[in-house]
Amino acid sequence: MKRRLLILAATVALTLAPMARAQDSGTMAQVKESGELRIGVASAEPWFYKDPMSEQWTGVGVAMGRRMADKLGVTMIPVETSWANAVAGLQANQFDIMFVLDPTEERKKALAFPENPLFYYAMGALVREDSAAKTWVELDTPETRIGVTLGTSLDRNVTEMMTKARINRFSSNDEAIAAFAAGRVDAVVQFHPALVVQYSRLKMGKVLLPEPVNPVATSAGMRQEDSSDFLDWVNATVADLYAAGVPDELFRAYLASKDIDPKGIPGLVKEDW
Repeated sequence: MKRRLLILAATVALTLAPMARAQDSGTMAQVKESGELRIGVASAEPWFYKDPMSEQWTGVGVAMGRRMADKLGVTMIPVETSWANAVAGLQANQFDIMFVLDPTEERKKALAFPENPLFYYAMGALVREDSAAKTWVELDTPETRIGVTLGTSLDRNVTEMMTKARINRFSSNDEAIAAFAAGRVDAVVQFHPALVVQYSRLKMGKVLLPEPVNPVATSAGMRQEDSSDFLDWVNATVADLYAAGVPDELFRAYLASKDIDPKGIPGLVKEDW
């Protein structure tokens, strides 16, 4: 019994040690000490994609993490999570930052976000080819089955906007698209860059930007802590990258890697829409 208690105590200490270091010295100090910038990744193209053969992560969020890690002179480490568990993962010090995490009021209570946006996108919908809907109101009918990804800001937005449609929640973007392909939902709501990639693979239905079309600013979530060193650095860095057009550069590069022609596709810098 005594041996078991000692093992349990050691396990708890090892689990809590990283969290204690982060609370004592802050994330920036922890990153520099470890030589690693850990980013949360959750399957959702074009932000995060795990190749099933190589198990390597790519995507806009991964490329953004690599840019930031290079600026800090450290190694980027992807840590797999889910959108629903992203907040808890950051709070538990499982990773240091997660990109493409929208700064909702609920998340702001639990996480820190930079003032400057990471980039922008718009809510879109993949619908049947014979759909005549052009607005969100026209999609909000009792007969319409809407698919969204659980735990995302889109889940919250659709729940607030659509009071008549039947909302179906899935654990990932891919599962929602699979339900559309199987005829289990009539439309899938995702942000327009994700829908472009999904449509290019599926080759069915059509992508809409239902009216009203409003730019949505996405961000990067971090732990709340006494030290503002990491938050201040991220805030200044995302502003510089956005001003230099880096989000569009990374998005176009990812589309090209999937043999998708980026010409005519709205990018991630709203001033160019």
